[in-house]
Amino acid sequence: MTATSVSIPRGARLSFGGLVRSEWIKFTSLRSTYWSSGIILLLWVLLALLLSSVANFSAIDPMTGEDLPATDETRQSATMSAVTSGVMFGMLVAGIQGVLSISGEYSTGMIRSSLAAAPGRLSMYAAKGVVTFVWMFLLGAVSVLAAYLVAMPFLSADDMLAPLGAEELLAMLGAATFLGFVGLFGLGIGTLVRSGAGGIAIVVGVLMVLPMALGIFSIWIEWISDVIPYMFDSAGNAMMTIPGGEATPTPTGMMSTLEPGMATLVALAWTAASLLLGALALKGRDA
Repeated sequence: MTATSVSIPRGARLSFGGLVRSEWIKFTSLRSTYWSSGIILLLWVLLALLLSSVANFSAIDPMTGEDLPATDETRQSATMSAVTSGVMFGMLVAGIQGVLSISGEYSTGMIRSSLAAAPGRLSMYAAKGVVTFVWMFLLGAVSVLAAYLVAMPFLSADDMLAPLGAEELLAMLGAATFLGFVGLFGLGIGTLVRSGAGGIAIVVGVLMVLPMALGIFSIWIEWISDVIPYMFDSAGNAMMTIPGGEATPTPTGMMSTLEPGMATLVALAWTAASLLLGALALKGRDA
């Protein structure tokens, strides 16, 4: 991983806008940024293509076993499942990229130049957060739109395509926003542990290992089932759904008890906790 190094004269200070520009240059000069972004876009589109062309989203008549006529609800469910399921892979890559955006500076020593331009430290941290969120949000928006365009002909052929109305656009916006949240979560964890390997392990643990472990233990311990919807990945899945009844299907096939608005607050709380821990570590320890 390589990055552009900028020499900061002693005593020089940058405005917040200057810090954002500097962080944007560093972020876009990392080869990992383009590799991770390409992987997210590719996997997202391929998964949408696979689901829309192979999966059967039709409701089944329990008496006859035949497909029931499509309704607006089944079209919405089929369309959102196909175009947002890529988040399952995208969130992992986004979290890893968030970790690398700061851990790489510690490993190369470039963090000293960054802090020299922002002695308060938190302004640099905030600028890095702005860049990370904007990049991941835009990447998520492009990916989910591309997934919709790829899935469109296959879903249309099966009469399972939902037009892009307000509810569908909000669900797609939720997918892009969640990807931005995960990037920020990775940034906070990377700042906390200052290690690429350690940060990646924690991000993968929170997004995949912990939910799987809770799902297994919930078989024997009932109250764990009440906790699962408040996990980071579960809240993110619920952000991408269209409200409908007591439970809402997520792209992974699970059932979420959270409405998109509440799920957004839960995901935001996970993100804020990570960023707060990172900020405390950044202020309290030497570079």
